[in-house]
Amino acid sequence: MMRSKEIAVIGLMLALALVLEVMPVEMPTVWGMKIDLVAVPIVVAYFILGFWGGLTALAMLFLGLSVVSSAGWLGAMMKTTATFGVLIGLEIARRGIGLDHSNKKKLALFGVVAYIVGILIRAPLMIALNYYVALPIFLGTSREHVIPTVERLTGVPFWFAITFPNAIQSAIDVFISLLVTIPVLRRVPHLLE
Repeated sequence: MMRSKEIAVIGLMLALALVLEVMPVEMPTVWGMKIDLVAVPIVVAYFILGFWGGLTALAMLFLGLSVVSSAGWLGAMMKTTATFGVLIGLEIARRGIGLDHSNKKKLALFGVVAYIVGILIRAPLMIALNYYVALPIFLGTSREHVIPTVERLTGVPFWFAITFPNAIQSAIDVFISLLVTIPVLRRVPHLLE
């Protein structure tokens, strides 16, 4: 059973994420991915509520994006799956290194490890989902034509065309979330109780 604090944090972060989805603060890629701030509130929810709270917020984000996003269920699936990779990276870093809000060096190490592990999970996942699901639908082409089409549009290898913007997005998700959350948790530490 969720406590009222968890419901309030998830509700607030979900509302903020959905507002960020409909605001034009984004950088689109050639094939439909947007680099944006939508996942930052979900990662903030993770920092406040832990893994299961972040996962719950992410599931709610899928439902919300399915309704408000111009990309519909497909965009919602891609955003939440990619963010899931980030949350796994954060959790692995938290369990391996720990998350000490008061130690700047350890916090920086945590962020770097979380980012690297998250990319190692997110990149192959997004390459597979783009190849098998999203891009055949978005580009309106057969799976066999996905790689040549993306490489023609971007001028770089398919794996790089998918990985590079996902690496940028992961950096935003991890480091902007840390920059937003840490000062708040230092001033209001009872949020973690």
